[in-house]
Amino acid sequence: MTQPAAAGDDPRFSVHFHDNHVPAAPAGLYEVALDHRISGEKVGTDDLPTARQDFEIRSPQFTLDGSFVHAVHPAPAASGAFEYVLPHITLNRLILPWERALDPAKPELPWLALLLFAEEELPDDPKAQGHVRTRTVRELLTATGDVLVPDITLEEEVPPELRDSTCATVDVPSDVFAALVPRSADLPHLCHVRKVTDRQALRVRRNGEELEVGDYAVVVANRFPRTAGRYAAHLVSLEGFARHLDGTRPDRSVVRMVSLRAWSFEAAPDAYAHFAALIRRMADDPAGLGLRLRPRTAATTAGPATERLDLGYAPVEHRLPSAERGFAWYRGPFTPVVAQSVPAPAAGHYEHADEALIYLTGTGVFDVSYAAAFTLGRALALSDATLAATVSAFRARSRRVVQRALTRGRTGLHPARDRFHELIENGLGARLHAAATAPHRAHAAPTSAPAPVPRPPAATDLRDRLRSSSARELLHSVLREPLAPLLSALDQVALLAATPFGHLVPDARMLPPESLRFFHVDAQWCAALRDGVLSTGIGTSLDAAVNDLARGILEPPRPLSGLLMRSALVEGWPDVVIEPQHTGGAAPGLLDIVHRVIIGPDLLLCLVDGVPDQVVFREPHEGIHFGVDEDDRIGLRRLTAPVGDSLGQAFPPAGEPGMSRFLRPATDGGTPEVLALGAGTDPLVPALAAALRAAGQLDPGADLGPGALAVEFVNAPQRIVFSPDPAGQQ
Repeated sequence: MTQPAAAGDDPRFSVHFHDNHVPAAPAGLYEVALDHRISGEKVGTDDLPTARQDFEIRSPQFTLDGSFVHAVHPAPAASGAFEYVLPHITLNRLILPWERALDPAKPELPWLALLLFAEEELPDDPKAQGHVRTRTVRELLTATGDVLVPDITLEEEVPPELRDSTCATVDVPSDVFAALVPRSADLPHLCHVRKVTDRQALRVRRNGEELEVGDYAVVVANRFPRTAGRYAAHLVSLEGFARHLDGTRPDRSVVRMVSLRAWSFEAAPDAYAHFAALIRRMADDPAGLGLRLRPRTAATTAGPATERLDLGYAPVEHRLPSAERGFAWYRGPFTPVVAQSVPAPAAGHYEHADEALIYLTGTGVFDVSYAAAFTLGRALALSDATLAATVSAFRARSRRVVQRALTRGRTGLHPARDRFHELIENGLGARLHAAATAPHRAHAAPTSAPAPVPRPPAATDLRDRLRSSSARELLHSVLREPLAPLLSALDQVALLAATPFGHLVPDARMLPPESLRFFHVDAQWCAALRDGVLSTGIGTSLDAAVNDLARGILEPPRPLSGLLMRSALVEGWPDVVIEPQHTGGAAPGLLDIVHRVIIGPDLLLCLVDGVPDQVVFREPHEGIHFGVDEDDRIGLRRLTAPVGDSLGQAFPPAGEPGMSRFLRPATDGGTPEVLALGAGTDPLVPALAAALRAAGQLDPGADLGPGALAVEFVNAPQRIVFSPDPAGQQ
């Protein structure tokens, strides 16, 4: 009989944990007897024989078909910080752990256990590679000498081929056996049933066990791999060892066990290799969370240089036109505070890099930030193949389109018509009217030089002629198609994505290892970068005029913000969930991440559309695995509706020793790693049950079942919230 214990919290699946699935009859030989009963006055009833039929319920015993194994965690040959993880194996055969009777009086006891062996614990596998030795079943059960073998008696009806079949075995020193093997009171809590139903579509997990719809049996180890080195995990049979599960050391030096499945992995404990630890380490960075060369501290001496550093500037080498060498201040588009406005150029945009230079009169030093952005834009337009091709194609197409429009008069700018209007405006009409109405005179030779014919004024600059609203509207229509690719290439985010990282972060000390930096994006820097791109490929006044038209169509750079993370977290969790949120105002909610890219193995850049009030980092869902939180405690989950939600409480509570309280003493001065669940001086399950009763999650007197324990052991994704300073001083 099974009882549902809890449901998982993954929105894509419905996951239920059950205590067990004990079959109606365990594996073995059975006899069915059928007696006949005849009612009424009949004779010879005593002569009716009892019908008997022998049959066998078979289940895996000495070997396990590989198809029965759905998943294991940690994965074979994996390497990582697993010190808070309890390894487990998931089996496709739902009733497998209870198919064989370890103790006929206790059918809820599983006959399987997952044992974890460290290096040098197994004589035949000192490097913990998961090696086993192959023996026949006959050899396994008839071993002599100082070897304890399973107390299994094969019936005479067992076919000889079973006795001669091979199985994988592992010899465990008796002291290691006593230290690792679960007690009888522990065993029920180390196996449970998982039932997964599909809510939406299946999703493959990057790490951990892939969740799939179905019914499974799960066997969990009782040991945390907390010592650096390799570990070998063995799914062993406990059949025939029921009387040796009391914690005492067997009277033989070696215990020979059947290994049904084995694999190995490497443990590399590291306090700073866990998600929450890495995030908190970055949050506690003494340099702060702003992208600047040095931290802002009260002890820092105030001065012009300090102010520039606090604003995110870095000193760079600068050569003056006079060939003198000095230094200048440079700041990329990522600023720790909202950038101050600078005077706009006379034309509304930069046409030369020199126009973007800012001279700081107080110190006699140049700010080359915007000039560098303009120059970078020109360089990108010439060096980036895609951008260069886009600008070149726009120049060529716009010339053809505009010239065709001028020639055909589509825009009202036909040259002959323009010349005619210019002559009329300069008195030609009045003179023609006077000549047509005045009396005829005989032609007389001029007594003086003829009066000069008034010349039309110089042709109006094409750029001025295109400033009329009607001309611009018509040219917008004919240039809409060739402008579209250029507008896409000049998108603010696209240009920032093409910007070399050295222009974004000019000094590596601004972003040291294990650091997180929030920033604003300087829209003026982005505008100068765009001006640099548009300054290339101009060969005629027509190109310059169309450039003005393109600038008028471009939307001004929008307010962006973002973050840079340089950490091992990027390599370990490249799909970390980042949620920039706007919590105030009329429309609170998530802000869009318009650009996210991993630069190198440990560097993540995100650009956000808008400025968030807080940023939430979530550990990605990486499949299901068991263990405790990174503070060596269990984050309690609800066992009543809504099942699986966090209770917001830790067990043991803060201020008390963590899970070390429930670990068996280590042998030979080693690290305590083995959990005492139901047996021992201070076992985990009764203490955890008491805490859940106090929280209203268990009825008084109720026990904590294996399914409910599995819910508490499921590792929940970590969630960390950053609240940047509203003034921009992150």
